[in-house]
Amino acid sequence: METAGTRSSQRIETFVKKDGPPNIFVRNREKLTTIGIIFASLLIWEILSRTDLISRIVFPAPSRIITQFFNGLVTGKYMTDMTITFSRIFSGFAIGGGAALILGLLMGFSRRIRKILDPIVAALHPIPKFALLPMVIIIFGIGEASRTAMVSIGAFFPMLINTMIGVMQVNPTYYEVAENYGASRFDLFRKVALPASLPFIIGGMRLSLKSALTITIGVEMVFGNTGLGSVLWLSWETMRMVDMYSVLMIVSIVGFGLTWLLEVLKKILIPWHQEIRSAE
Repeated sequence: METAGTRSSQRIETFVKKDGPPNIFVRNREKLTTIGIIFASLLIWEILSRTDLISRIVFPAPSRIITQFFNGLVTGKYMTDMTITFSRIFSGFAIGGGAALILGLLMGFSRRIRKILDPIVAALHPIPKFALLPMVIIIFGIGEASRTAMVSIGAFFPMLINTMIGVMQVNPTYYEVAENYGASRFDLFRKVALPASLPFIIGGMRLSLKSALTITIGVEMVFGNTGLGSVLWLSWETMRMVDMYSVLMIVSIVGFGLTWLLEVLKKILIPWHQEIRSAE
């Protein structure tokens, strides 16, 4: 008869053999490789800057940049501008991405609506978003409304196209099965099209948020006196390169954080999709 101690020992041996440190390193080798590349690049940059092989003015040592970055966070130097930038990103995403989500679901679900609107979307989508800036300023004036409108435009198309494609890729068999069980058209939309297109919708959210972040920084650099983009541009004009790189670090961390949050949301909303990917 096995004792509790024997069973515990067997479980420990199984962990050591299957899930021990070597296996952990194997499973995370991609992440470890990424971290290694980052650290190696920073080390080379540090050496080149300190030995004057590259300009210390244009490329200050990473140790100075990281120190300035953390000092700015501790003292709250960037907090006001970060808050303003975040509000512009999320307000533009809520307006543009929200409208795109609704329209994308309708275009994907209804062939008639898609035939009417798809040529318009195909014509407007390739236009560089900053090419619309003069027209937006004429319509909304030089103020917060223009900035929000530009961010909304940037967030609109990635969300719209991904959502529409997500609904269109649903297998028609699913609709037929639901109809055989007496599902109405609204039921087909709510219980078949929407759940099946969630992976594409979340992918659209990721692209839409990244576009909103990029447009926000660009708009703040062009005609803003507040926000991270304006700090970035002012740092470049005054050659305060350490501050400029610190702001770039903040923008990169924000982008990474948004991606991570969407991955968490994806695991919560569509865990079955994660299971399929793991099985593959």
